[in-house]
Amino acid sequence: MGENLEKIEKKIVLEKTRTLPPKLENIVKAAAILIGLFEILFIFNFTFTVYSLFDKLGVKIGILKFDFQDQQVMAFVLGMILVIAFLRYPIIKKEKYLKKVQLIDYILILLGLAAALYKFWRWPTYMVYYDVNQIDVIFGFLAIILVLEATRRAIGWILPTIVTVFILYGIRDAGFNWTRIAQYLYLDQGIFGIPFYVMTIYVFAFVFFGAFLLKIGVSDYITEFMISIFGPRPGGPAKSAVISSGMMGTVSGSSVANVLTTGTFTIPLMKKAGYPPEIAGAVEPVASTGGQLMPPVMGAAAFIMAQFLGVPYNKLIIAAVLPALIYYSGVYLFIDLETKRLGLKGIPREQFKPIRYFLRKLYILLPILVITVALVWGIAPHIAAVSSLGIAIWVAWISKDEIPGHEQLYVATLLITTLLMFTGREIAKPIGIVLLVLGLTLVVMAVATDKVQFNEKFYISMLFVFLMALGKFLYMRKEEILLMSGVFGIIFSLIVGYKSKTEAGKAMYSATYESMISAGKTSTTVMLAAASAGLIQGVLTMTGLVTSLGYKLVDLAGGHLLLLLLMAMVFSLILGMGVPTTANYVITSLVAAPAVFNAVANNPVYSVSVPGYTAPIALLAAHFFVFYFGILADLTPPVALAAYAGSALAGGDFWKTATNSVKYALAGYVGPYIYFTHPEMFLITVENWTTTTALQVLYEFGATLLAMYLLAISLTGWFQKNLRKEVRAVIGAIGIAAASLNVIPVIIGVAVIIGLRVFVKKIRS
Repeated sequence: MGENLEKIEKKIVLEKTRTLPPKLENIVKAAAILIGLFEILFIFNFTFTVYSLFDKLGVKIGILKFDFQDQQVMAFVLGMILVIAFLRYPIIKKEKYLKKVQLIDYILILLGLAAALYKFWRWPTYMVYYDVNQIDVIFGFLAIILVLEATRRAIGWILPTIVTVFILYGIRDAGFNWTRIAQYLYLDQGIFGIPFYVMTIYVFAFVFFGAFLLKIGVSDYITEFMISIFGPRPGGPAKSAVISSGMMGTVSGSSVANVLTTGTFTIPLMKKAGYPPEIAGAVEPVASTGGQLMPPVMGAAAFIMAQFLGVPYNKLIIAAVLPALIYYSGVYLFIDLETKRLGLKGIPREQFKPIRYFLRKLYILLPILVITVALVWGIAPHIAAVSSLGIAIWVAWISKDEIPGHEQLYVATLLITTLLMFTGREIAKPIGIVLLVLGLTLVVMAVATDKVQFNEKFYISMLFVFLMALGKFLYMRKEEILLMSGVFGIIFSLIVGYKSKTEAGKAMYSATYESMISAGKTSTTVMLAAASAGLIQGVLTMTGLVTSLGYKLVDLAGGHLLLLLLMAMVFSLILGMGVPTTANYVITSLVAAPAVFNAVANNPVYSVSVPGYTAPIALLAAHFFVFYFGILADLTPPVALAAYAGSALAGGDFWKTATNSVKYALAGYVGPYIYFTHPEMFLITVENWTTTTALQVLYEFGATLLAMYLLAISLTGWFQKNLRKEVRAVIGAIGIAAASLNVIPVIIGVAVIIGLRVFVKKIRS
């Protein structure tokens, strides 16, 4: 297993990155940490929060009011990203360039820093006078070229080539007006447009959150917990993979990364349970890919969607609930039928940790619950992620069995404090008193009993409790307290871990420190993809192509909605074979989504706006449509990176694995058509909920699951026994008809299921 993992990592990741000497690796680490520090201090406005804290204490520290504008922070972040990219990714993937950093790399690093820091320095003046000089043009084109080169190195040549074609068109359309192009693609939008803005403002916080959860073992806990529940049952390892990968994928946000984490555990277990490599290697990628569709934390593109549509992210979470449930239900149905067809049994329970162990540690999932509640509640996404990070740090320290202390007592303290964090300022003082009493109780117990000892668990808990109490006594806003819990949590963990003399404490210090570095490294590719996608968005907006291409697509489809949707699907899938999800979504949402909207703009069902917002329902449905297929490109041959990772881990044939992946993810391919034609399934599109509306949505949800079940029976060829080809064909046809959600084929589908059960039962009896 270890050899397979090493092989796939070398193929997908390590062959693209250098093994750097310690000095250069320290530069990469410093750049990654600087990204995190700039994000925390100036994007999350932590400096102002600390100023507010001291101001309420009667101490004014004026320097804390100093702040940079968002464009300046983005420029600084881009500079650090370029440093990391040119150090880690060689100009050519050959041995010579992988082993040693070349002179050209150092030159590009210096030029990248110059282009980024020039924007950092220039922005305040430019905002006042809005003038463009020759130096702006030089640095602007330098920045564009360097972003494209860094993207080529980190991601591949396809996205930079597409961007270059758009830029060349933009240059021609602008009449070779270099000033206008540099202004639009460098100073105003382009590189620093909405995609890069969203990555910097929101997504980095979730990358950091996900990196920390991986480092402290939350991913392992979820996977092992699900295995302990489902493992002994028939098909248990595969079913546990579906659930655990879905849960972890929702915070990791990367299909391939999720396969390489949870897959290293689930795929061998599936093979041990009797699944062929081509099935075991397909289940994990399908489940991992679905993580980007699963609330509360979806793929990075979902945050960009919120910006494009002007609909808050917490509303998009609600819109994604039913589609995500249908996706995973469809996967589960396929796995269940495949398990029965293969006649597989579970793995003996004694081979897993007892369930009671995981139930005792159930509080480890609290950070995911907190981030879900915070997002749904409407807390700013990056604040929700940072606050959940603070809870994750506290949870991680408490969960260390090597450090003595009454676990239930600390968990109770954690739960009470977390609950009180979210209370408003109107009851701040009594809440502060409760927290103060809670902290003093821990001190008394540490002195008088053996349940609490003066160790890392005690210190971390005391720091969190008294920090929350201080925030309440000073009547700080809820968002300020949540932000402080996350940022100070990082500081607390580093200090306590650094001072710790235990192995567990040192491990937590390393996990906290390495998470910051991992977040910076991991964000390199998504940041570069976003910067490149911003260039495409800038050209489309500058030239007016964003409108004309949409109308051309409508004309090409002859006004037929189904044909237009098919074209949008194919466009998204093909583009996704060489372009990361984020850039894929930006392009398709700007080109295909408006075209789909134009095709139905006169339909009263679609032309009305999402209740409470200006975005038309058709536009919301169109954006979700291309969003889904952009993500599913990770499963679609011939590239299918997630399926490739799964096949390598399982040691199976790639094409068979990829074919099975597409089959098991069928709900993801069929579902978007259903949701587009029945937009009430997005839930937020319904203005007035009545009993009739609720029953209608419930019927549509059930009918969709029925259609998926019929298609699963048809494609697997199993329903309590092997079915003949002609029977499978008929069932498949009924399943496709039922996907229309028309009552007649749905009723026929139900009758077919009942008839099959009765028929098979009679044969067996």
